[in-house]
Amino acid sequence: MNQSISLFSLFSSILHLFLVLNFYGGVTVNGDIVSNLCENVTRVYPTQNYEFCVSALEANPLSKTSDIFGLGVISLELCSNNATYIRTYIDGILKDGKPEPERARTCLQNCIGFYSTALEDVQAAIEAFKGKDYVTAYRQLVTGALIDADTCKRGFQDVGVDFSPLKKQNYDFSQLIGISLGIITEIRGTTNLQ
Repeated sequence: MNQSISLFSLFSSILHLFLVLNFYGGVTVNGDIVSNLCENVTRVYPTQNYEFCVSALEANPLSKTSDIFGLGVISLELCSNNATYIRTYIDGILKDGKPEPERARTCLQNCIGFYSTALEDVQAAIEAFKGKDYVTAYRQLVTGALIDADTCKRGFQDVGVDFSPLKKQNYDFSQLIGISLGIITEIRGTTNLQ
């Protein structure tokens, strides 16, 4: 009787260790942590695009050897780089003297400010994440960066501009933020981070 309990206990311990290594150590049953992670992210956040998630993370060669924490850092750095790119992109549009009407130019000028704030929020989230303060990192992304990007997007609608020249950029940024939020949620093991 004791031998069967002992074998069961040993089996349970090995299974638990395997699951922990599988999830947090970058070792997966099919060898593809990015794919598994992106499946989980799209399950938790249905507006996320699986293919976008995989291609964004795999664009960084370090993703192939990263554990979930490393993928979190990669995803947050992608958000930071993307916010910087969007500000530069907007500046380029404005310097070209486009777009018309004037209210679209005003929206773009406002969006530079929103993406500057979003960049600050993402950088604060990176520091919090690296310090394993996942609640603060999550809040910085949700209440900061994501709202800033959404406010930029809504600005065009609010003034009656039919087409935002930042439609793709806003979408990409929101997707990148969603990946980071999904990773933080996975690490925390809960969606209750508010």
